[in-house]
Amino acid sequence: MRAVVGLACIAAMATGHCGDIVFENARVRAVLGEDAIWRSLVDKASGAEHIGAQPGVAIASVAADGSRARDHVDVLGLQERITASAAGGAGAALARREGDRLVIALDRSRLVYRIGEESDWISFTLEGVSGTRPHRLNLLCVPVDLTAHVGTRLAAGWDTRFAVGLMALNLQAHATAAKSHGRALLTSETQDGPGPPLEGAAVALVAAPTADFRAILQRLAASHDLPRNEGDGRPSKELPLAGESYWFMSFGEADADRVIALCRQSGFRQVLLNSGAWCRSPGHYDFNTRNFPGGMESLRRTVAKLHGAGIGVGMHCFASKVAKADAHVAPVPDRRFWVDRADALAADIGPADSSIRVTGDLREWPGSPVASQKLWEGGVDKHREVIIDDEIIRYEGIGSEGRWDTFEGCARGAWGTRASAHGAGAAARHYGVDGCINGYIIDQETTLLGETTARLAGIFNACDFDMVYFDGGEDVDRRRFAHYVSKFQATAMGQFARRPIVHMGTILTHNLWHSFTRSGTVDTYLNTLHGKIRAGAAVGQWPTVRDHIEKSVAYVESLRDDMMPGELGWFGIWPKDKETEGLQIDEVEYLMCRSLAYDAPISLQTSFSQMDKHPLTGGILEVVRAYERARREKIFTEDALAPLLEKGSDHALVRSGGAWRLVRVSARALLDGGVYAQTGTVEGGAVALLWRPDAEGDLRVPIPRQGLRFQDLDGRDVPTGDRDGDAMLPVGPRRLTLRAASETAESLGAALGRARFVARARR
Repeated sequence: MRAVVGLACIAAMATGHCGDIVFENARVRAVLGEDAIWRSLVDKASGAEHIGAQPGVAIASVAADGSRARDHVDVLGLQERITASAAGGAGAALARREGDRLVIALDRSRLVYRIGEESDWISFTLEGVSGTRPHRLNLLCVPVDLTAHVGTRLAAGWDTRFAVGLMALNLQAHATAAKSHGRALLTSETQDGPGPPLEGAAVALVAAPTADFRAILQRLAASHDLPRNEGDGRPSKELPLAGESYWFMSFGEADADRVIALCRQSGFRQVLLNSGAWCRSPGHYDFNTRNFPGGMESLRRTVAKLHGAGIGVGMHCFASKVAKADAHVAPVPDRRFWVDRADALAADIGPADSSIRVTGDLREWPGSPVASQKLWEGGVDKHREVIIDDEIIRYEGIGSEGRWDTFEGCARGAWGTRASAHGAGAAARHYGVDGCINGYIIDQETTLLGETTARLAGIFNACDFDMVYFDGGEDVDRRRFAHYVSKFQATAMGQFARRPIVHMGTILTHNLWHSFTRSGTVDTYLNTLHGKIRAGAAVGQWPTVRDHIEKSVAYVESLRDDMMPGELGWFGIWPKDKETEGLQIDEVEYLMCRSLAYDAPISLQTSFSQMDKHPLTGGILEVVRAYERARREKIFTEDALAPLLEKGSDHALVRSGGAWRLVRVSARALLDGGVYAQTGTVEGGAVALLWRPDAEGDLRVPIPRQGLRFQDLDGRDVPTGDRDGDAMLPVGPRRLTLRAASETAESLGAALGRARFVARARR
């Protein structure tokens, strides 16, 4: 027997360790030590080693626990927690392979995986757990040296030649990646409830040339029936529809013609209909009959009319929650909402009691003066509720000081429920609240999710929508955050009949990578600004419009690491108010230059009333349309677009010599009479961009009219005049281009600085 073992060890010397475990397919050879530490990951075609540098990483480990609340950007917080525990958590002590099974002994746990070595991937499915049962588990961890691009949502490290990634094979697992110690650490996590247990969680290791990587992932998704979204065999993210800009607006059937006109003005071919515009009550999804008087039929006709004009129509919706005004809440509140806090009555109460004592501690409930959570979405008033039996009770505060066991100032029978007597020991439940729509969050382990998404899908399918935006993904059970963000979208998407569609949502998760079409939305500038103001930021700390745009650009850049299209949105069109001067031409042009540079669509979230109040709306849409056409027709080379990647620099699209040019221009200058100007140099002289946000008038410029050319964005000449040898240029709320063949940018700028605005007499 000793001789046999000795021969086995000699045979293993090729890998450098006695007892090494090999996982292999046609593309890659991975070697794991008997100590469960990775030794090697070799691209078989090139012979290149891709295992990450030391310190060594165990194939699996017990994950650090964590249940803190996360907002819509804190999926990365989950990623950081996973990768930190993978790099420094309780490591595996022993690993051995028994045929197609891998057995790993952790400190006090024993894990058994089933291994599948397919031609393009190697799968790891957790079949059994014995001994101490971990609550969270790093199911599979792999370090690689590919750090040019590290996709946190794709869970891959890659460069132009080779890619290595993990792909969860069901919603029980989640995967991510992060740079750590000069390498990319790929990690898949699962947990033992709520929801499915540890057993059955599965993940695949995919390693291939980068040129083949997407196609392999597509085959993998089909093989394991992962949530996906394809058309004619191509993922939606690779289709032209992924690159289309869109409007995000509230409108009704009577507004369809105006929506079509706005799409033509802007060059957009998609529009997203706001949830509140079509739906009065998420849950049963009762129709907003003020906008769509005939309910379903009105909505269907509106979508059909927009389709007839060549416009794709999207449904903005909330699929993980139910409005408090919905029939699922009154007169009897459904028991299938997520209970995020609970206690029990300390004594019997009657239907008129305004003070209600419980047996436990309410210090972390909404409204407690000592609660660690200080900010509550939509304001704490929406969260100060307790549900006892079939009654919803609103309360004003929690007392008494030091005891924190009493709901005080109780208003009985809230939201159409009935004030009732309740016995001692009755459960006092708090449902998770979404303060945006003022609704309750669905417990996705109940049948309620299937009921509400079936209703939503029935409307989506009957009206023939071809886009969806799942909002409110941040408001799910935080005990298994990524799982539930993915589950409600996958459940709804699985019932939508049309493919491909544009799938978007608040949070792109790893599990939805195959289904998502694009990502990248952030709140509008005004929402960002007002949030800073509410937080007490001084004027000098307020974000500028360009700061806001760069936030979106950073998001788009990060999505490129995930091989996912991004968008620059939601961006707004807003008029002057007490905090802002209103959106200006140079600001929207800066946005459009970034759109052109990154080949990223934009989205405009605004309203008819906001646009009607802003005198520059027409001029803004002229700029948007010109850039949309340039981007769609790809009229510029990569070299021509390269300067637009420079953060903070101003460029402009101008017509010169019958062709479009991208010209670097100066920052906006304020001229006499509230006229704005930017100057630059183009072939054959200087150029200036001119606009005035208010009423039209004439700018008297001390330059002879001869040799000047004044044009609109499409290159059409605009008539000019002269007065005593000075050029008279009509200026107003649209961007016009002045060409001066005999001037430099400096001399033209100086002349504009001496110009005088001449108002026109009102008729």
